[in-house]
Amino acid sequence: MKQKINYLIREFFHQVEDYKTHNLTPLLMYAICAVFLLIGALTLSEAENVRYLYLVMGLMATIWLFSMVVLNRNIVFIKDSIVKISYVSVFYRIMPVILFQTFIFVLFMAVNAAIVSLSLNDWMINLFTMMYYIILGVLLIVPFILFYLIVKSPNYKFNMLVFIILVLAVPVLYLPEQLPSGLESLLSLNPFYYVVNGLQANAVNIAWNINRLPHDVLFFAQMALLYMWIFKLYDKMKFTFYDFNKKHRGSAVE
Repeated sequence: MKQKINYLIREFFHQVEDYKTHNLTPLLMYAICAVFLLIGALTLSEAENVRYLYLVMGLMATIWLFSMVVLNRNIVFIKDSIVKISYVSVFYRIMPVILFQTFIFVLFMAVNAAIVSLSLNDWMINLFTMMYYIILGVLLIVPFILFYLIVKSPNYKFNMLVFIILVLAVPVLYLPEQLPSGLESLLSLNPFYYVVNGLQANAVNIAWNINRLPHDVLFFAQMALLYMWIFKLYDKMKFTFYDFNKKHRGSAVE
């Protein structure tokens, strides 16, 4: 256990050194969101500011979830990956990126809360609710990270298509109350919608309440099915890594 913890700590701090442009791109996007939020805090009314914060937090949560999936794709490009995978499980291999990106996301959530407090009185994010939905987000994204790792070389256009679909599937470009009730109910079945909307609601001072319990039950049922499915793909994933590294090394020799 101590060895695994040391591995996670070491790789967490290596995130700043390796793949700098890729790993720090979400940080830049969060910073841009914070700047626009600051402009809104200084120029918009209180009601407009709350709505603006809601949409900005939705965009940030979407970037957070998407970045954990795409950046973990770098695992297959690490030198001697096929050797190391025998000693470090795939689950531990993806955790440093998850921890690093979640740390940056939480940091900028705190920054945004401070910015909003400049224009609104008695403003405070519920810490328990925030951590609850962040944990749900991590649980949700792990199966999709593992699935994405076995996809044959997704390119930039494919990544952008996935991101656009994710943005459209969660309340970033729209507010839930703007949708027809039937469409809103349908979208709420999407676990990504539930996590992002939970973080958005908490950002505008609406903490978790008992009315959301049925959605939690649905979410955990969906997670149980996803994890049962992804465990079936775990062995296939190792062969995918092996085939990729074998071809990659063969092309390098040629």
